[in-house]
Amino acid sequence: MQKKILGVFFTLLFVGIIGILYNFFNYADDTIVETKKYISPIQRQNKIQPLNSSWIKGLAKSNKSRYGYPVNELFMQIDLHKYIPPKVKSYKLVIVNIDRYSVFCVVQTLSNLNLPFVLSKDKNIPNISISSGSEKILKKVTNKLKNYDIKSKIVEEWL
Repeated sequence: MQKKILGVFFTLLFVGIIGILYNFFNYADDTIVETKKYISPIQRQNKIQPLNSSWIKGLAKSNKSRYGYPVNELFMQIDLHKYIPPKVKSYKLVIVNIDRYSVFCVVQTLSNLNLPFVLSKDKNIPNISISSGSEKILKKVTNKLKNYDIKSKIVEEWL
């Protein structure tokens, strides 16, 4: 009995292998092989497109954009004239060549007139700056400083 089962098993195995080989070789012939003939560069004729029909000209004439930005574009305009005040005309008193005595006289004169001033020092030379909105007050100061032989001048500036 074992011989019969073994004989049937080998027969089915043999028939299966033959069927697989038959299908393999049968469908292998269905492939299409294309071969091209070699043409030397001398025999080839290059086709040159006229300039009017080139793709570059067509792209240059097109107005459509076929792309999109990865972010949204935003245009903002801020009217700063509302926030920045207009320039104001003011006057500045400049005192040149000041020594210790002149500084003392100028400070006393400005203190008597109740005028704000700025005293600064650049390279061991003191500078006094007085800013005012009216020129009349600064003319009074220059007239009083002439009594002490202190030269000063009024300069117009825009703030």
